[in-house]
Amino acid sequence: MRALNAEPLIAMTDIYKTYTLAGETLNALDGISLDVYQGDFMAIVGPSGSGKSTLMNVLGCLDTPSQGQYRLDGAEVARLSDNKLANIRNTKIGFIFQSFHLLPRLSAIDNVELPLVYRGMSAKERHALAKEALQKVGLGDRMRHMPNQLSGGQQQRVAIARALAGRPPLLLADEPTGALDSKTSQDVIELLKALNEEGNTIVLITHDPKVADQAKRVVRIQDGRLSEERSAAS
Repeated sequence: MRALNAEPLIAMTDIYKTYTLAGETLNALDGISLDVYQGDFMAIVGPSGSGKSTLMNVLGCLDTPSQGQYRLDGAEVARLSDNKLANIRNTKIGFIFQSFHLLPRLSAIDNVELPLVYRGMSAKERHALAKEALQKVGLGDRMRHMPNQLSGGQQQRVAIARALAGRPPLLLADEPTGALDSKTSQDVIELLKALNEEGNTIVLITHDPKVADQAKRVVRIQDGRLSEERSAAS
């Protein structure tokens, strides 16, 4: 149950992202307002060209809106400098990507530790956090394996552990099952559901309605506009 006076972890108000192509103005995001609360598991679903990739980039502080307000964990981030946005990404958001983005010459645990290096953590501290995260995703016995020694599903679990290790308030998953077969995809979704039950806030971007339907909240994006199809009990 959500506390009645809870402040949203994500608060987007009238977000626009405008591009000019061949003299014409295109609103990739067209007045989006969205609140995400601590403990939510939200799926944002939409076809190619709907604006979901642009929305993911703005949510993840990889891009800034042309207009509107975006507060993340209490901080206004819509107008921050590139350096401050990089710090927000490193401390507030754990990213999970379709293509894993693991460095092939680093072991599983070294891949998980890497973002923690940029936080200035000691080797002992980051090793402990990375080990804990790998154990949480069921890879405690694969920590020294290289990415090419792991299956696709295991590589995605390493990527999830990397996102978890810094204990960010938000996990942002961009098509996390897109490179996996149906059984492995379901295994990854079950893991995300379990992490959400432990209190992790998850926003999942997907084109697949079957994946989206397993989230607590489902929001559809079409032509840069949002409509909520299913809302968790408040």
